[in-house]
Amino acid sequence: MNRYLVALLVFLLLPQYRQTHADEKDILQVCETQLSIKFTIWRFAPVTPEVAAFAKSIHEDPTITYGDFDGDGRKDVALLIQNGDNPESGYPRRLDSLNIAICLNTKGGVKLYLIDKPYCGDGITRAPKGQLYYDYDTGKRGTHRLDGVSAYCFEKAGATYEFENGAFHQIVDSD
Repeated sequence: MNRYLVALLVFLLLPQYRQTHADEKDILQVCETQLSIKFTIWRFAPVTPEVAAFAKSIHEDPTITYGDFDGDGRKDVALLIQNGDNPESGYPRRLDSLNIAICLNTKGGVKLYLIDKPYCGDGITRAPKGQLYYDYDTGKRGTHRLDGVSAYCFEKAGATYEFENGAFHQIVDSD
């Protein structure tokens, strides 16, 4: 192939490649900046030693997860955060100050979505596209159409938030 044609293709496709394969640190940094604009005070949600040990054993961070949550082929990030200057650490009041912040890496830039008072708040993880689930609220079985953000109450329950029609919808898939 002509080297000039290859150079032209690289020049034309590199910006799209960079946006599709953006570095996790870059997406995380933009998301944190958007959160700092939205909330005067916020922090990553504290986790119990049991949750921290479990997450470490499966090589995950219980407060950050990555996936393609909107199905556009770009890496997105979700964070489990607490907002406010005096967040609660115990249940059930802990949920009042918790949010799941999901930053979608779209063509137009990073877009922040917030899930207030998630179903569970001990940690988050990615529910992969194609994974089967049973929805305890509806009694129906299904398959995740996209990667989802799963919020769990450690060894108790959980719900996955899946993007559909411009919003995140809850599926109670662990009880």
